[in-house]
Amino acid sequence: MSIERFCPIVANAFASRDRNFKEIMKEFQSQENYNLLSFEDQFKGLVVDPLKALNRPAILIIDALDECDNAHGHRDELLNIISIQLSSIPHLRVFVTGRPERDINQWATTTTGVRCTNFLRLEGNHDDVERYIKERLSDLPSSLQAKVSRVVENAEGVFIWARIACDLLCKTVDKQALLNSLGKEVTLDYLYTIALEQSIPKDEYSRRAAVMVLGMILSVRSPLSIAELVQLSTNPDAVEAVVTSLGSILLYKHREGPIRLIHATLREFLTSATNAGPWFVQLGLGHYNLAAGCIDILTGVEREELGQGSNNMDDTFRQQELSSKQKEQLLIVYLVSLNTHGSRGGITVEIQIASWV
Repeated sequence: MSIERFCPIVANAFASRDRNFKEIMKEFQSQENYNLLSFEDQFKGLVVDPLKALNRPAILIIDALDECDNAHGHRDELLNIISIQLSSIPHLRVFVTGRPERDINQWATTTTGVRCTNFLRLEGNHDDVERYIKERLSDLPSSLQAKVSRVVENAEGVFIWARIACDLLCKTVDKQALLNSLGKEVTLDYLYTIALEQSIPKDEYSRRAAVMVLGMILSVRSPLSIAELVQLSTNPDAVEAVVTSLGSILLYKHREGPIRLIHATLREFLTSATNAGPWFVQLGLGHYNLAAGCIDILTGVEREELGQGSNNMDDTFRQQELSSKQKEQLLIVYLVSLNTHGSRGGITVEIQIASWV
């Protein structure tokens, strides 16, 4: 998630509670191209100034802050602006929740006026995560059981971290080496990297195939299934192999079930060239592959319809390729509608694209 719509959403929420707030907000929005202003200027004009003018108590709740994309510093910018503006709005209280990512912890513990707590302090322990880890790793050799406590400690109550770590430990051949790594303070990004390196063969062709499939998965608005991706992919054999190999970070129930990311931070990791390295996913290529798959499906549909129109149609005519102009038109349809339907072999495919990068 980005912070592009943060200010308008917050302002509209406050405006729904107070008509006077709405009038002040509308006055700011009457400026030409106000939406092109910086995040700081929008936050000040849409949220801070109306609250200051009304001079009444207000509470802003930001849930799941860790799901805000920080690949381009968006989360850092949000936290920085909030901490700067808080002092100018004495009646505003901000309540933020999120998993204990390092940058969030650092901001919460070093920013004046911010109080930080966690479930350990609120609930007294991380018994649920500890039980989960110990149950999952109960089959480890007795010689390695002593190191499980370090895994519990470094999970810090974060279930996503615990799940991925346990999945990797159950699959890896060298459990001792991985336990030694997990015994240190490691991030989710590190676990994602290990999951990819352990699950995908080392050769360059396999890595490229994995990145291609992940790009298609990340590019759709509504999750697709393995069966649907197979219909759209130029390399259908690779789809199922990649998805089933990445069971520690991709969630699905069966071949026709939607494929989901284990957590929003996986998207942030994969779409950051700095963090993902060789596993970096360019969403533009994901959209390209989906568009190409749509064109192939629509091409097949058109050929079938042409073939049904005349029993005497020459086979070579029915097999001819669409012209460049026709392909261009189909691609435009894909981009404009963002909701393309097609079918091949009895499987209906529906694609909804979140954005074109």
